[in-house]
Amino acid sequence: MNRLVVCLALFFGTYLSTAAQTTAIVCGRLVDVVAGKIVRDAVIFVEGNRITAVGTGLPIPEGAERIDLSRATVLPGFFDLHCHFLDNPGGGTRGSAADNALSGARNAEKILLSGFTTIRDPGGGAPNYGNVSVRDAINRGWFPGPRIYVAGRFLSITGGHGDNNNVPPEWETEGDNIVNGVDEMRKAVRRDVKFGSDWIKLYATGGFLSAGDDPGLQSFSDEEMRVAVEEATRLGKPVAAHAHGTAGIKAAVRAGVRTIEHGTFIDGEGIDLIKKHGAFLVPTLRTIEVLGEDLPKNASEGWKKANMLAKKYFAAMMKNIGTAMAQGVKTAFGSDMVTLPHGLAAQEFKLHVRAGQSPMEAIRSATIVSAEALRVEDETGSISPGKLADIIAVEGDPLSDITVLEKVGFVMKDGKAYKNTIGK
Repeated sequence: MNRLVVCLALFFGTYLSTAAQTTAIVCGRLVDVVAGKIVRDAVIFVEGNRITAVGTGLPIPEGAERIDLSRATVLPGFFDLHCHFLDNPGGGTRGSAADNALSGARNAEKILLSGFTTIRDPGGGAPNYGNVSVRDAINRGWFPGPRIYVAGRFLSITGGHGDNNNVPPEWETEGDNIVNGVDEMRKAVRRDVKFGSDWIKLYATGGFLSAGDDPGLQSFSDEEMRVAVEEATRLGKPVAAHAHGTAGIKAAVRAGVRTIEHGTFIDGEGIDLIKKHGAFLVPTLRTIEVLGEDLPKNASEGWKKANMLAKKYFAAMMKNIGTAMAQGVKTAFGSDMVTLPHGLAAQEFKLHVRAGQSPMEAIRSATIVSAEALRVEDETGSISPGKLADIIAVEGDPLSDITVLEKVGFVMKDGKAYKNTIGK
């Protein structure tokens, strides 16, 4: 009998303790990204790191913590699937592995506080897998930051977008991310998985910011990309492909990559292939727009090239991406903010709208669609019972003015509130 009493006391004590941890978030407007509509005067209940209930007219239990967002628009936490968070725009460090990891930890907090609760780093140029280390440190609770998925090192051909093309031949070195031939590709994929990569990232074409290569031309051969996807899939990892040019886009999709990054010159055949294969497009419009603006002082050859190409092709990119959106290509959200300070990724939303998406579609691209691209839609991406409590809020109505998403006032990740300036 005494043992039964003790067990009952422990059970009800635990129940009461859990009930006391209930948080009720009172919403003025709630963006339901699954239904694609606004719900007014809803309440979200959170216990621990999960959403337990969402609805209107729900009574708030006595003792629940109440967060009043009744004058705000509440949304799921945003995703940025093209976030090189180790990069430090403007320099300021020596660029060592330690420098990159430390700047990455600092940048991660800025990104979280701007409303992005989940990011994917599509390959870090820094040595020693610093992005993996920061991801793991955040998961341990050492630093505040978003939920991070990483491609450890971007993989490039010799002379491709990921190679160091700005040095004379006598200074040339070959990084462990340079891959030529199918045998080297298998080894590179296996090495990335060995050191903790969630994704594999290929440079399927040249790029804007690298000297000597052409973003319109395919880099890896069809066979190399097919082997990369084959090996990655066998090891349980999806593949992302940086691809500007049409040939590289099509070859990467045929090889089975899950996401096409940038997609600058995508054409009708490329659009049909992406839809047929169920791949996702991750346009990075704002960074290309910025590259076409005024050159920085003492611009490198890479910057000069990028400036020229961006000025020449940005309007065409907007048109091509708009066509893909209009024809039903699953479009996720990525900023590639290597040209502006971290924390400004939401500037990408207005370009999604300019390209032709409705504000709701743009919001969906950064929430439920990106969650699907990462295969985590059962865990996050919408404000739904059972999902992780990744919740943000802004003052104003983003369906009337998408730019209000650039000023996030409330941030909750995993049920923990990191920021609340709503009404202050």
